[in-house]
Amino acid sequence: MPQRAPRIIEGTIDQIRVATPVRRNDVFLRVGAETIWGSALDPSHIALLRAFHNKGTAVRIGVLEAEHGLNRFCWAVPAQGEPIAPLTYQTAQRRSGREAAICSAVGVAALGAAWLAGISTLPRMFMMVLALVIALMALVLAANALHALWHNRRERPRILASEALFDPAKRPAAMNAAPAPSPLQQEPAALTQEGDPPLLLIRGQLDGITHETRHVHKGPTYGHYRFSVQGRQFLMTVDESLGSWQPFLAQDDYVEMAVNAQPAPDEPHAVYALRNLEDGRTYMCHLRFRAFPGRDTPVGVGMNQRAPLLKAIGGLMLAVWLFLIGLTWFIDAEAFQGDFPELSLFILGMFLLVWLCFALPLLWLDMRWRMGRPTRRQRITERIYALLDLGTPFAPKRRIEEV
Repeated sequence: MPQRAPRIIEGTIDQIRVATPVRRNDVFLRVGAETIWGSALDPSHIALLRAFHNKGTAVRIGVLEAEHGLNRFCWAVPAQGEPIAPLTYQTAQRRSGREAAICSAVGVAALGAAWLAGISTLPRMFMMVLALVIALMALVLAANALHALWHNRRERPRILASEALFDPAKRPAAMNAAPAPSPLQQEPAALTQEGDPPLLLIRGQLDGITHETRHVHKGPTYGHYRFSVQGRQFLMTVDESLGSWQPFLAQDDYVEMAVNAQPAPDEPHAVYALRNLEDGRTYMCHLRFRAFPGRDTPVGVGMNQRAPLLKAIGGLMLAVWLFLIGLTWFIDAEAFQGDFPELSLFILGMFLLVWLCFALPLLWLDMRWRMGRPTRRQRITERIYALLDLGTPFAPKRRIEEV
């Protein structure tokens, strides 16, 4: 699907929201009927946008259409005040290129250190493992920077076209501040859906929202959002691993949630799904319940998470196999002249068998689900979709961001 050309949105900023945690510097703007998203902005630029909003200053905002039709903030020229210049294509490429070069150099140096350390003694073996871990982290960061380089290169015509539209001398005409947006018509609610287990539909404003990151040993990185709605405490857990979706939640956002109706004593309600009525984005929580001991939860792997999960497992196993082959070659290159090729193929086949142990159960459970024989967790997932009027897991009415 061809993406639209860069365009300009002109008017006063009716609403500005800053996502939690604030250190991410993600903002949401509403200009008339248009919504604009800014990611990782400079804090000084966020302060300028907030000043434009508070003063009712008219602004010309350059946007690019990003994934799923979202308007991505590029630059802004106010009727009065300091303009916000775009991050130029050359600057973005230099930053990503510098990061890729540094991380690649660190990764190569760590691989060289691992090769020099060898495994002749136990301390050398520990040094080799440490060097390999550093190399893996550096190469992952280098791959992420190379992806940014590729993305910028692919978007080069549109980025340069947006830069060409930026003209600080061309100011928008001053206009009266737009009236404050009318409050949402839906009233706060707390409705219980009977069933086994019972689910609770909560509608209201977020209060006292906080965020904390938890690093799990040999596992993914979790983000915990804690907040209250109508005096009840809630906990929303999301995946914060590299490349995962991040929810956009801000103080006083009006939301609608499907939650656990019967939490443990002195424990917050676990959020199963949340729809942010401020911007229409919907989040379905899965990672928290992937290794959950109970059965009264939604499925642990979302419909759009299956393919990336299997690709990640397959890629990890392939990397381990290549590492074993390379390590053997470093230790004894003559091993390749014996039965080692057959042994390496056998090990690869065993890795494939392990990968199938992950893939086949998911395929079987999905097939049973489509045939009308869902498991308990799949039935709970269907009830959550119905409670928030999201359609069905196989045919959602709107885009679901699985976290």
